[in-house]
Amino acid sequence: MNQNRIVWALLCPLASFLVACGGDSSSSNRNSATNTLEEIKGSKPNILLIVADDLGYTDLGVYGGEIETPHLDQLARAGLLLTDFHNQAVCAPTRASILAGTDNRNAGGAMHQTPNQRGVPGYESHLSLDVVPFSDLLRQSGYSTCFLGKWHLGSEPEHLPSARGFDRSFALMEGFASHFHDKGRFRPDQLGTYYEDGDLVETLPEDFFSTDFYTDLLIDYLDSDAASEKRWFAYLSYTAPHWPLQAPDAYIDKYKGVYDEGYEVLREKRIARGKELGVIPQEAVMYPRYHTVPAWGDLSAEEKAVASREMEIYAAMVDGIDQNVGRLLDHLKAIDEYDDTLIIFISDNGAEGVDRGGPARGWDNRLENLGRINSYVYYGERWAQAGVGVGRYHKSLSSEGGSLGPAIIYHKGMTKKGQMNDEFMSVVDFYPTFVELAGGNHLNSASNGQPIHEIQGHSLLPVIFGNEESVRPEDFTFGWEIFGHRALRKGDYKLLWLTSKPTEPGQVVPEHADQWGLYDLSVDPGETNDLSESKPEIFKDLLNEWDAYVAKNGIVLPIPGPPRGPRPGGPRN
Repeated sequence: MNQNRIVWALLCPLASFLVACGGDSSSSNRNSATNTLEEIKGSKPNILLIVADDLGYTDLGVYGGEIETPHLDQLARAGLLLTDFHNQAVCAPTRASILAGTDNRNAGGAMHQTPNQRGVPGYESHLSLDVVPFSDLLRQSGYSTCFLGKWHLGSEPEHLPSARGFDRSFALMEGFASHFHDKGRFRPDQLGTYYEDGDLVETLPEDFFSTDFYTDLLIDYLDSDAASEKRWFAYLSYTAPHWPLQAPDAYIDKYKGVYDEGYEVLREKRIARGKELGVIPQEAVMYPRYHTVPAWGDLSAEEKAVASREMEIYAAMVDGIDQNVGRLLDHLKAIDEYDDTLIIFISDNGAEGVDRGGPARGWDNRLENLGRINSYVYYGERWAQAGVGVGRYHKSLSSEGGSLGPAIIYHKGMTKKGQMNDEFMSVVDFYPTFVELAGGNHLNSASNGQPIHEIQGHSLLPVIFGNEESVRPEDFTFGWEIFGHRALRKGDYKLLWLTSKPTEPGQVVPEHADQWGLYDLSVDPGETNDLSESKPEIFKDLLNEWDAYVAKNGIVLPIPGPPRGPRPGGPRN
């Protein structure tokens, strides 16, 4: 793995580091404050999983961003910051893999199936009934379980969170909706669907704002369950900063004028800061600006004003997540639960860069109203390139820009406080981690009469509470297929195929499409230097591994129908 990454503790001046990390930064004191893995498991700590929606790799301060995220930054400096953590590159597949601990094709988390995929096991577009979600096993291990936020894994009664192992839940069924009480989706009259504990929610409170509301309700759930003295698992699935971009005025006003220099300058600043912090390799080259993205200087004054406003709203949404995480952590401290809780924060995919079309119908998208209750905008591929840093493309593609995401892990008793880890980890690893921590056994042959499916993840406990750096061998393999885009990772090398006929509407047609490329991610996370000709043996080996991945997971490559909107174009130098 890359040797240029550095210990996070070294990035902090000593005084501020001691405040952020809550104690002496010396190795001896850190070790003396930790417990053995068996002691941690014996204590059955609470588990808090926080998932942001469409948050880019460089958005947080600890990853090079300018958005104010002091609470998450402090959590990272006190815990473990991951720089090679991967999701499944798009919403529902990631969520299916989280709960099932396996490739999303085995978990049913497909999206936008083509005719040749319909009816094929694993392509159900809801969490498969053939998998046992870890929430069910945690509940059997004596935990209270709750879910808040975006579900996106099926809305039939047998697919709701209340039927998949969660005692309490307040869930948005679709992939997005208005962040305010109007519940609008593509049109003001096309409403989002919410369920609370299995019952349809007819209306939302007038003061509803998604990030604030989910946090408030989780605090209520924890307080109402306190008398049970049960350990708990909470899955807080924020819908921010997913489009439509909306936030309270007070959040947005804070960022007025911050982005007036444009997306090219922002990207350069974030990459420079990321390299300074060590979250981006020094030798990394950024993937070039796309042909479909005009230079900032070529935009009109009106276009610049709208684009700046879009990014101001996006930053406000990320800032709002951080404020609410801080409020939640303060509450855990107030009820004396913070020190007994494993806290994980991730994003479900890379920054959102898909073209969602022109102005949405029926909304008030005047500049002065953008970000408010009846507006509807997204920031697109222009700002997404800043969100992914050096990465190639963005959400919905199997390139690094699609699947590399921020990840923070914290527990008071963890071994490696204040450090970075550049080893490969994935959302599939949460299942065995949580079940083992709760004292359960995901190797059981059945759960309530239902067979346990194969778990492809690896428990992260040896990294979190032990001295291991990785939970996988150096020659591990891991695959992706999303909307026809394909990738196979083996150690530091990655095989990548981007299709010219993606099955999600609005995607740009990538450069160098419909051919395999080989990249060394330890020095080239931007996937700019194709090694398929210079390293033919490695290239051939990974092609064989791809075939094995397809066979093992029942991958059915999509056969697209008529084009539904991908635009031509690629990067420009």
